[in-house]
Amino acid sequence: MPSHFLHKIKIAFLFSMFWINASSQIKISGTSGWKETLQKRQGKVSVLWYDIEPFIYRNSNEIIGVEYELMEEFRSFVKKKYQVDLEISWVDAGSFENIYPYISSSAEKGLFGLSFYSITDERKKEVKFSPPYMPDLNVLVTNQGMPVFETDQAFIRNLSGMKSFTMKQTTMEEDLLKIKKDFYPSLPIFNEVDDYEVLKQIALYQNSFGYVPVSIYVIALQRGIKIKRQSVMATRREGFAAIYTKTSDWDEPVNAYFNSDECKLLVSGLIKKYLGNEVADIILSVSGKDKSESSDIELLTKEREIVTQRLIDTALDAERSKTQRNVFLIIGGAVLIIAAITFSRFKTKNRLSKILQQRNSLIAEQKKKMEVLNGQLNMKILQSKLNPHFLFNSLNSIQYHISTDDKKGALHYITRFSGFLRKVLQTGDEILINVQDEAALAEQYLWLEQSRFPDKFRYQIKVGNGAENYETPPMLIHNIVQEALYNNILNSNEIKDPFINIEFSAIKKTLLIRINDNGISKIEGKLIQEKKGLPETDTDRLLQRLLVINRSAINPVHINYQRIENENIYEISIPQPLFHILK
Repeated sequence: MPSHFLHKIKIAFLFSMFWINASSQIKISGTSGWKETLQKRQGKVSVLWYDIEPFIYRNSNEIIGVEYELMEEFRSFVKKKYQVDLEISWVDAGSFENIYPYISSSAEKGLFGLSFYSITDERKKEVKFSPPYMPDLNVLVTNQGMPVFETDQAFIRNLSGMKSFTMKQTTMEEDLLKIKKDFYPSLPIFNEVDDYEVLKQIALYQNSFGYVPVSIYVIALQRGIKIKRQSVMATRREGFAAIYTKTSDWDEPVNAYFNSDECKLLVSGLIKKYLGNEVADIILSVSGKDKSESSDIELLTKEREIVTQRLIDTALDAERSKTQRNVFLIIGGAVLIIAAITFSRFKTKNRLSKILQQRNSLIAEQKKKMEVLNGQLNMKILQSKLNPHFLFNSLNSIQYHISTDDKKGALHYITRFSGFLRKVLQTGDEILINVQDEAALAEQYLWLEQSRFPDKFRYQIKVGNGAENYETPPMLIHNIVQEALYNNILNSNEIKDPFINIEFSAIKKTLLIRINDNGISKIEGKLIQEKKGLPETDTDRLLQRLLVINRSAINPVHINYQRIENENIYEISIPQPLFHILK
């Protein structure tokens, strides 16, 4: 007998054993067909399900989630449209792998399955699908220690030595098997019980990867699972849907419900309810067929926000643990001191006094360090916030270039814009940066704005001798430069040869930054902004940063504004060094 025939017999035997085991766990009976239900004005359907948070899962003793509420609303829909009373029986399948084979081989007309099922051509041969209720996008996720792959080919070249994780009988498994077949036949594939366990294994093992739906990826990131999304080899399918048996006659109400406007509104609301408004909007825009570059940027920004918040929470938890440990040490020391005084009051009086002094000094020193560290954290949080109006305006500029078919201009602008954002993100974790880096950030910002407002102003940035070795808090001048541009220059068309000059000078042990423009006065500009109904420039954030900086500074930073001979002059003096930096 040929070996390939024996192999097929073996597979059929294993599948039959699996099916017998699955069948013994699931008992379904008494479901109604649609024709019978419509005649009697009542009926019963059963729904097989398995936990996949947040789509359908158990919370305490009740079932909740997007798919659960979606199917429960089906009951109200058939009551309203067909005057039918419908009973829904929810049956826990015990595992994800039990649902599909049971439904594909069942003759029950009123049997459905819900567990985030992807629509595929192969599955359509064995089961029926409802119309899709949500876009379906699988993203490639790797261990956090792996590099960022810019192209599919770069990832494929590095497959040697990698391992992969997935769930059986899923589209994620199909995607991995396709990579194995097409590019690396020796690829090891390990199976886990659900998507989150897959991601935990990827976070645990170096050189590992797998596929998950983009929504599961974002939720896992929020849970603190340390993984990395690669922007290559993502796979998109028709959508996620409910499945039901080939013998079922429920097509009419199922199609009517899932294609209805009220169902689409319900799904949108449920996704926002369980994933949050901001995350839901990003996931839907990235997963949809009309995915745009801006939706990718929004997802990337959200990823960075989640990771940044996770780092801040970790730092704060570490500081809390440190404080608690110090408190316990102090209490323990105090107990020992009291016991020693009781045992030998006179002989140990001087020694205990010295110990108390050392303890107090240690506490004072640690308190001072904590205050400095807290100030540094506050500074990092404030300086990492970039004006959203600038981001939206920049994205509008990119959209304008694209709409006018100016591909060269769009690519050039995107390159400069992404370079600026990269520098902002790189410096966002720094307390101080070199003057040259601050000047470069200002130059990139003004270039971007000049691209948006060509021939509206010119600018010049100078770094004086000696100043290049000084340091400044990152983007300290950003809000002032923004005010000079939007408030003073762009609010008037009568300025001849409008300009903005920025000069960094070293005066003894002080860095002097002078920003001047020939626009209208600061007060006139604010009045015009109010009349136009436009938001004022965000100088309040600069004042907040200045208060936080001066709490921790060795000597305070001063900002001065004057109107001299039709020019606005801003001067910032920054003592050198500014902080005692805690390493």
